[in-house]
Amino acid sequence: MPKTKKIVTALCLIGIGAGALWGTQFIMHKTSSQALCVSCHSMSQPKEEWESSNHFSNAKGIRAECADCHVPSEGWHYVKAKFIALKDLWYEMQGKLDSKEKFEAHRAELAKIVWDEMKTTDSETCRSCHSFDAMEFSQQSKLAKQMHSDAQTNHQTCIDCHKGIVHFLPEVQEEQAATGSATQSLQFDENATLYAAEMVKAQGEKGGEIRLMPFAELTQWQAQGEQIHGTLHGWQQTGAESVLYLDLGKRITVALVDEDARNHAQVLQSKHDDVTDSEWKEVNFAIQVEKEKMSSDLTALEQYGNQLNQTHCSGCHAAISADHYTANQWIGVVNSMKDRTSMTKDEVRALTIYLQRHAKDMNGK
Repeated sequence: MPKTKKIVTALCLIGIGAGALWGTQFIMHKTSSQALCVSCHSMSQPKEEWESSNHFSNAKGIRAECADCHVPSEGWHYVKAKFIALKDLWYEMQGKLDSKEKFEAHRAELAKIVWDEMKTTDSETCRSCHSFDAMEFSQQSKLAKQMHSDAQTNHQTCIDCHKGIVHFLPEVQEEQAATGSATQSLQFDENATLYAAEMVKAQGEKGGEIRLMPFAELTQWQAQGEQIHGTLHGWQQTGAESVLYLDLGKRITVALVDEDARNHAQVLQSKHDDVTDSEWKEVNFAIQVEKEKMSSDLTALEQYGNQLNQTHCSGCHAAISADHYTANQWIGVVNSMKDRTSMTKDEVRALTIYLQRHAKDMNGK
């Protein structure tokens, strides 16, 4: 082949390659436009949510559009996002999300896909506008400052905490139904310690009422028909004997004890606790309680407590590990957050005690 022809061929191939590259870039750029993103009927619901968020309108006049949050700016994740988006065209043609009802039915599924992808990319799109280095912590609220400081220390990423800031969070009812309750499918091993599966009334063997909290332990027990007779152990703070706690100085509630039952406590020892600067008594109570309210399956009860944490506490921020706070600190943390969730009083109680039992100062107890 003549030299001139080779040169012409090479130039043609380079031109074709450049044209293909330019064409690909042009198409990818145009498919990231806001107009294209919201042109599909299925995007009408997300569009309305975005327009009501502070990512659409805010005091600083900065607007984040669809691609700013959902399409990484470069690299493999950018190409990956573009190819995965092809499925959206298919679903649009199939009418998978062509009504509000259908969109709500798939909201949890769609949200999880986006959250997982953002976590994989270390919230790359978020960080294109926001970064820890540019934050002026002194001008943030006390809670925001603490959460951002913890996030830096624990190497968390933006989406761990900032779910639902533009689009509505999925409803949790279906998750709760799948989770069930702590009283479902209780196991009963006659050779194991028993635990209260929920708050339940018990009777002192010598009189009085004792209200057991979730996870309250019953040892040295015997079954008599539908009743369990056994020993309840804990600590009472002098001057506040109506509450029985799991451990010295740690306010992990085991039971609430009325005056009649308190008069029949078996005192094992008394000790001064330096942290609370008060006297504490280690005590036992002989009680009886309905068999159906007790379980030997501690693993199932622990899974229930963990699921409450994962389901309800991850709506606004990443679920915090139980060993992040001390047992006594968890009381204030849960109380400050519970009104932001849909948890019942029983669920708040179970969650608090679960977290306390695994707190950083429990040492495996």
